[in-house]
Amino acid sequence: MLTESELKKQIKSKELASVYFLFGEENYLSSHYAEQIAQRVVGNHPLAEFNHQKFDGQVCTVGDIEEAVEALPVMAERKCVVVRDFDLTSSEKESREQLNALISDPPQSCVLIFWLDAVQADVKKNSIWRGFSAAVDKVGFSVMFPRKAGSEIVRLLCSGAERRGCSLSTNNARLMLQRSGNDLNLLLTELDKLCALADGGEVTRDIIEGLGTENLEASIFNLSKEILQGSYARAYNILNGLLSKREDPVSILGVLSNAYSDLYCAKVALAAGVRAESLVDDLGYRGKEFLLRNAARDCARIPLPILRESLEALAQADRQLKSTRVDDRVILEQTVARLILLSRQGARV
Repeated sequence: MLTESELKKQIKSKELASVYFLFGEENYLSSHYAEQIAQRVVGNHPLAEFNHQKFDGQVCTVGDIEEAVEALPVMAERKCVVVRDFDLTSSEKESREQLNALISDPPQSCVLIFWLDAVQADVKKNSIWRGFSAAVDKVGFSVMFPRKAGSEIVRLLCSGAERRGCSLSTNNARLMLQRSGNDLNLLLTELDKLCALADGGEVTRDIIEGLGTENLEASIFNLSKEILQGSYARAYNILNGLLSKREDPVSILGVLSNAYSDLYCAKVALAAGVRAESLVDDLGYRGKEFLLRNAARDCARIPLPILRESLEALAQADRQLKSTRVDDRVILEQTVARLILLSRQGARV
């Protein structure tokens, strides 16, 4: 299996293999490198479009892929066939065998790329995906793109702003990450918008907060902060804003529960004498390190028993939302009130 840095070197040198399998949590990178490889293969040839064939794996057959791969390039040395989201686990055994046969002996005149977007491949636990990745690695390369760490995303945003003719400070890049989440597709789209608004200048905090997009997680983070500070007015103002935007009550409660889980994890880590941020990989927070960092700061004055009781209150609310006819708004408002009371109780301990 190839690393991202090794793949970059291959693309730069044009020493490309016959088959690639690009997958992982960062589907933006799978898409990006599929396009980069294809561009290296077909170049700026006048007939490049005839040598760059794309397939939707959700509707095409292995026969379609095989026919395209076996066809000779048009007035060029090589062609590129790109297949997006071919779900091996949903295909028949005969189709998988046919595909493995094609991969095992690819023509030198074609570079075949499989990349995943909506489909997820677990090469560690799923034998079908593991076998496919192994088959690709015999003649080409599999490349897995794990979720990038927050620090890496911050650097990407800063350099991305520079390429767009703007400047973005490290602190403001972190602010974007906290407000919009760690999905590279969404972040880079957001960066395009903010750089256009900055018009060649600095992407400032005012621009980000005034005109940037705040996702549900960021809003709930602010809600949890107000709850922990015992502020009824500000907490209900945020909750009313979310409901007025027709956010799903179950989703609101789910993200709020996650925020309290972050607090609980951080508190347990601190109680054990361990820095919360050191557990990023163990607890699955890669790319969201700031959640543990913020949780470690915010949980300092909240006793562990209060956090446990808060999680129980959230679990009870979840059951009510999913099994009773009580108005969703009432359940959420009562839950927020209960959490604030618990927070104030914890502050007095």
